Amino acid sequence: MISLQTCSDPARPWLAAAAEQGDDVPSGQGDRPSLETRSLRVLIVEDEFFISLHTQGLLQALGHVVVAIAVSADQAIAIAERERPDVVLMDIRLVGARDGIDAAEEIRKRWAIPSLFVTANTDPQTRRRAEAVRPLGFLEKPLTEQRLRTGLAHTP
Repeated sequence: MISLQTCSDPARPWLAAAAEQGDDVPSGQGDRPSLETRSLRVLIVEDEFFISLHTQGLLQALGHVVVAIAVSADQAIAIAERERPDVVLMDIRLVGARDGIDAAEEIRKRWAIPSLFVTANTDPQTRRRAEAVRPLGFLEKPLTEQRLRTGLAHTP
């Protein structure tokens, strides 16, 4: 069983998850196969070089394909248009005039590609802005394989 911390809206989990003692990888339920057999195409949007490399390694270890790494909102939008990933791992604070919330909103509106926000912390105002774009959830930094596995399990 996975423990999820929830935010003020129970429908939007804060995915700072860790497996409880003795639990293994969550299994797929219903028609969805488990993530062990389901490979996702993922766009990483992160302006910190070593964090993006670490995230790429975690995704590849889980069997997913990293289609690209973007460092700005504009670059993320251009790559999403070209690559059409299944999901975007989106840092909120990025280099440039636009942030990850702006990019996630445009990517969802234009191509219906969901985002999973990855952040160290957010103030309440930023959190409300981020929740308004209907992300899959929020993953707490630093990312771990378990947090990433849990967050991606919510990918349609």
